[in-house]
Amino acid sequence: MYENKIIYCVHWSSHRNDCKGQFAFVEPSTKLVPAYLRTVRENVPEPVHYYNNISTRAIRDFVMNFPEVSNESWFCTADLFVAMFTLNDISYRIDYDRKGNWIETFRTYDETNMPSDLRQSVKGSYYDYNIYLVQEIHQPFHPAIYIVHLDGKKKLINLQVCNGVMFEWQKFKKSK
Repeated sequence: MYENKIIYCVHWSSHRNDCKGQFAFVEPSTKLVPAYLRTVRENVPEPVHYYNNISTRAIRDFVMNFPEVSNESWFCTADLFVAMFTLNDISYRIDYDRKGNWIETFRTYDETNMPSDLRQSVKGSYYDYNIYLVQEIHQPFHPAIYIVHLDGKKKLINLQVCNGVMFEWQKFKKSK
């Protein structure tokens, strides 16, 4: 329905324990994409095929945590090593710092892959809305954060759910 028209960026701030993002229904533009993602996409024409430039610690952590994955793509930026892959209809993005320390994992999926308690909680309060995207963010020493994207007849709502606490993080009116 919104194919190739949605730009969404989430930034999790661990020191402030909050989440910020931008959401727009426009044609994709590299100007609206965060700098580190532009770096991944523009400066590396294709995924890294030789792992010599990637921290051994990052590769070791990845193999330990995702032993069943063999189709991952690695990208390098000035500050990050990024591994991306899809497993069981869930898109993964794992970020490591230049020393190979795990920074965060993003899991992106649709309503069918949501944890049942989360789905029940969201649908109980927003029964007239369609859940069209869920982003799950994991970071060391922090609880999981879920960004749930809802599509209603007149509104789009982005919920942030953490430790069972749900709040409307962003609201948008649909154009007529």
